[in-house]
Amino acid sequence: MAVCALLCMMLAPAALAQVKDGPACPPRPIVFGLYEFGGFYRAGAGLDKDVAELLSARSGCRFEYKVMMRGRIWQEMQAGRVDMTLSAIATAERKVFAHAVPYLWMKNMIILSKDVSPAIRSPADFIASPNLRLGVARGHFPGKPFDGFVAQLRNIARIDEIDSTEQLYAMFKAGRFQAVLGTQLVYSHYLRADKVRIEDWAPALSREAANLLISKKHFSAEDARRWGLLIKEMQADGSVQRMVQRYVPPEDAARMLMP
Repeated sequence: MAVCALLCMMLAPAALAQVKDGPACPPRPIVFGLYEFGGFYRAGAGLDKDVAELLSARSGCRFEYKVMMRGRIWQEMQAGRVDMTLSAIATAERKVFAHAVPYLWMKNMIILSKDVSPAIRSPADFIASPNLRLGVARGHFPGKPFDGFVAQLRNIARIDEIDSTEQLYAMFKAGRFQAVLGTQLVYSHYLRADKVRIEDWAPALSREAANLLISKKHFSAEDARRWGLLIKEMQADGSVQRMVQRYVPPEDAARMLMP
């Protein structure tokens, strides 16, 4: 009994610290915005759903999932009707209304149709070819190395902006445009690698952070810090790695993991 009492005394401070540092659950369900995005979320399953469900289980907070277009998620977060979303790049505009917690690395590649000339090897080559068009999903951020590329194409009316990722890849395969931007976890769920050209047009930029975004309407910086601690716990115990490996091979998953 004495040993048991001593152990309880030793463990009690650690348990209290864990409760103290854990996320505080609101009295209502946390509204979690999901969007169709290949391996991140498609047909009710995906990495974003897996991560969200583990966050819910470990925090003890109730989550209510809402599936909508990516562009609408940003509008709903600004209005306070969506609390969280995943696989998001933390742009300056988004950080105005959301806290950002990084949890994965991702990298956009350029995916070209097979009928694009092999001479097209860079953004400059693509822009110089007036018959080539780029498809992008509405509400998606192309990433730092492609900002200028997309802006230039938009200025000369060679961008096709599509509502959903599913439609984007369907129209790409149908020949509506000749290129799209995407990460492996996304494009591998819509395209066969032997049917397209996949190239790295930004080798100097190895990767960009994917984030859990948390609405500032209902969550403070301290709340976000606590959710960040939970993310770090999931990274440290291998949970994030195991979830990523459900969707990509281990060697590709390793490149996506944060320390």
